[in-house]
Parts: sequence; C-alpha cells; structure tokens
Amino acid sequence: MSLSTKRLAPPAPQFIFVDVNRRCNLHCLHCMYWKGKPDNPSTHISIKHRGEIIREFAAMNENGAVIICGGESMLDLDRFFAVTSTCAESGLRCFSVINGTRVTTTEMADRMIEEGPTEITVSLNSHRKDIHDETRGVEGSFDKAVGALRLFLASRNRKGHGPRIFVMALICERNYRELDQFYDFVLNDIGADKLKLNFLQPTFGPPTLWYQDRFFDKNVIRDEEELARTISVCDEKYGLRINPLWLEQVKMYHRSIRKNGWRRLGWRRGKGTEVHICNSYERNIMVDLWGRARLCFYPGFPAFQLLQPGDLRRFWESCDRLRQRMSHCNRYCAISHSVRKESATLKD
Repeated sequence: MSLSTKRLAPPAPQFIFVDVNRRCNLHCLHCMYWKGKPDNPSTHISIKHRGEIIREFAAMNENGAVIICGGESMLDLDRFFAVTSTCAESGLRCFSVINGTRVTTTEMADRMIEEGPTEITVSLNSHRKDIHDETRGVEGSFDKAVGALRLFLASRNRKGHGPRIFVMALICERNYRELDQFYDFVLNDIGADKLKLNFLQPTFGPPTLWYQDRFFDKNVIRDEEELARTISVCDEKYGLRINPLWLEQVKMYHRSIRKNGWRRLGWRRGKGTEVHICNSYERNIMVDLWGRARLCFYPGFPAFQLLQPGDLRRFWESCDRLRQRMSHCNRYCAISHSVRKESATLKD
C-alpha cells in the first residue's frame, strides 16, 4: 500500500487487536466465520512474531491495551496464553471476548484468572436459554457461557483477586424488550461486573457469502425510540450511568438503517449512518493472522505488512491520508463497541 509521510506524529495508539485464529465452534447467525474455508496455519505469523509486534506496541504506549481476537480465541490456547504472557511481561492490559465453551472446569477457570487477560468478557445474548442457543446456533451454548461466568467468579472470589468479568450481549429485535430481566440476571444472579451492549450489524464473515442477509433483515431493531426508553429504564434501575451521546447515536444508527431500507443487502447497501461516529483510525491498530496491520476491521481500507522491527510505528505514523479518508466512512460497523467514538457509559 502507499502511505503518506506524516509531518506530525499522531498520539500513540491506545489499543491493538491481534487475531489468534478465525475459526469457531459455534454457528452464530450473525457471523459466518464458521462457514469459511479453513486456512492454512503454516501461513500465519508465528507466536514469536506476534509477541514482537505486541512488544513494539508496548514501546509506543506503555499504558495501552491488547485485545485478543478470533473466531473463538480459546480454541488455540498456545497462541492465546502466549499473548496474555507477553502482555503481562510488557506491563500491558489485555482484554478478550470468549464464548465460554472452553471454560468448563475449575482448573481452566483458575488458569484464566491467574494467567489470562486482565479483563474477561463472555458473550451471552439473553437471560433466556432458548434465545441464546438459537442465535448462537448450538444447543447447550447458553449453559456453557453461564457456567464459565460462574466458574470465573467463583475462582476470583476464592483467590481474592483477579480480572474484571463482563458479559457482552448482541442486542437485536428479539431480545431488547427484555433488557431489564437480562440486566437483573447478569448483575444480580450471575454477579458479573458489567453487561456491555453491542447492536446487531450486517452479518460478517467471508465476504462472498451473503447477498441476502436474512438474519439482519429480520432481527435489526425496528423502533429505536422504544429501544432508547428500555435502556433508560435500565439505566435508572441499575445505576448504569448511560452516556446520553451514545444513546443518541444508538437511535441514529437504527434510524439510519430503517430509512436506508433494503436491509437484506446487508453490507452491500451503499448508504450508512447519518452521522460519522467511528474513531478507530485515531486509536486502534488491527493485526490479522498474516501480520497485516489496519486501522479498523474493514478490509476495504488498505493493510500494511509488518515484517521488520519498527514497521508498526512506521505504519501508525504514516497514515495521514488514510485517516482523512476514514474520517468520512459511515459504514454500519461504526456502532461496534470496538470502534465507536462514544463510550456507552460515562467515565468516573
């Protein structure tokens, strides 16, 4: 790719997202990774190379954070724990979202509490087993997700220390009206530290698959005002400290989809959100399995191959034109927890 020379270096990146795999043991209806053709692991960067990239990131921002990405990242435990170990050695925070299916024993929960990320998030789509299992595509996935959360919390309580334990929910037409009960289940029954909300986007995965995105069409939220009222009720009841700017952007996102129409076209619909709400290009670096760096997950923006020491810094400091181009991108992914400018809750 061609990158411009930046006259004034931007602030240091805050987050680096590192892929450890692109395979999964669930069949989520909003994701097609599990339908993709398996790639050849021998073409992936080595554990050593990934560690070198993370250490270079630490040199750029000692207060930064590493996010472990998949697929289901815990399907490759050697890569997973190599990242957490490198982060610990480098003084970096480390976050990971998992589906919970690989945390079925006290021993694994204890290992995650002692050697794993500094923030562990388990994906859970509802307090109702039927909704979670249906949207995740595998019967029994609810029990495993909830079981993992309970194992983590029991291990943390027993040890008297450990990471924050969060739940991440995909919010869509079939579950948003029951957010009150969902919050109660996560915060009071399970006892997790937070329930984080992500909203349904067009189906992601191998780009050649979905010309007709039926799941997105049927399940994206229709009434953004009712959604906002539901979140506001939960905010008052559970003391969530919801960010009003974020809530307005949530409404705008769903209003944009409704006005744009043609939901079945998914990502292929030309129009996006009414307002630009992403700032990934100002704070994030995404590094894939082949050592290619981007400023967001969208493959339509160019990547830069990381081969030599210093390449990560050179990439970050030479993307002025690319950032300018990205500052006009209004794709639906802008609502994602990973890239949106506004946090869902107010900072202390």
